[in-house]
Amino acid sequence: MILYFAPGSGVGHLNRALAICLELRKRGVPAEIVTNSPFAQGVAQVAKFPIVRIADHYWVRGSREYLERTKPALAVLDTFPAGLRGEWLAPAPVPLLYVARRLRLESYTDPAQWPRFELAIEAEPLDPAHRAAVAGPVAPLPGPVRLAPGTIPAPVPRGLEELLDSGDATLVIHSGTVAEIQTLIRAADAKRVALVSPWEVPGVPRFDFYPAGNILARARHVVTGAGYNAIADMIFLRDRHTAIPFERRYDDQFARIRAGWLPDRDGTAEAARLIAAIATAR
Repeated sequence: MILYFAPGSGVGHLNRALAICLELRKRGVPAEIVTNSPFAQGVAQVAKFPIVRIADHYWVRGSREYLERTKPALAVLDTFPAGLRGEWLAPAPVPLLYVARRLRLESYTDPAQWPRFELAIEAEPLDPAHRAAVAGPVAPLPGPVRLAPGTIPAPVPRGLEELLDSGDATLVIHSGTVAEIQTLIRAADAKRVALVSPWEVPGVPRFDFYPAGNILARARHVVTGAGYNAIADMIFLRDRHTAIPFERRYDDQFARIRAGWLPDRDGTAEAARLIAAIATAR
């Protein structure tokens, strides 16, 4: 058994965790996702995959207690090498693997306190200081981790289908604040906009649809933030994508845009292969 710890307030960490864990399932390696995301239950129901939610206020203590009760062969830490709030600063009772994306080191725990990893998987090109801070071997992926379209089947609401089929609607996808959504809608500069988001914006047709990656190829144009998953989802549809970076405490979306696009390859299967190899060798 593998426990994949994917803390975060949105669905981005869950998407990445699901993409890898579903690939692990194909390889016969059982895995479970652990998160504090408020979207955990809904995503688990749609994906039909085990996701354990630990309340945000109890996350630091609860995540360690769950690890100690479960005793997995391997624990995978997504994004945060010492945990979201330092929950992995103390030695863990099982081997650790780190799935790394860009991280603003100036806002995070001192790298000298990070644990040592069996392996760190570089899910996008890291800042040199970040890469150098990782204790243990680092394996770059040939492309980003992404939840490929159709991996999780989901019916598309009729109103959303009509907008997509019209051929002139721009798709805006975002789970951030309403103010950020309004920024994306202005950037869309389109007569017709379809919003996929948990939040309502007055005057804009809004759909609570998951996973959004299933409908990207049907849109005339797509406007998103510049988070890891949004960029990864659009690697094969770059000519119809506008990404707007937003300020985040830990994710440097501006640096991601400056660094350029990720390769035109999907790295999900390779990430799962690397994780499975370490878990099954123990």
